[in-house]
Amino acid sequence: MMLNIILLYFFFFFFQAEDGIRDAQESRGLGDVYKRQVENLVRAVAPELYPKRINCVSPGTVSTAMQGPDSPEKDARLLAATAANVIPRPGHPDEVAAACMFVIQNEFVTGTTVDVDGGWLSSI
Repeated sequence: MMLNIILLYFFFFFFQAEDGIRDAQESRGLGDVYKRQVENLVRAVAPELYPKRINCVSPGTVSTAMQGPDSPEKDARLLAATAANVIPRPGHPDEVAAACMFVIQNEFVTGTTVDVDGGWLSSI
């Protein structure tokens, strides 16, 4: 198996969980510029890195311990954040992990972003 690089892009720096790399909303400053440039970087360096591969996995709203302990308030907040998604629920960490495994195992995938967002990108 060839070596490959995955940029798993979580939104730690006070970005809203539903802000994807290809966010169609108006810019919110340097954070949006950075997120868009991650995807541009992946596309631009893929030909340079061949035979190594580089991909980006961009999760949407995912229910994790980062968002606080399990509670009815957390569940309500996550359901409200994903209500307009094609799949109206938050994702699970194992679903993001499956996307990472996909880009690792499929040797024909390079220079792309895999959105694991429950259809959020399709619903905007």
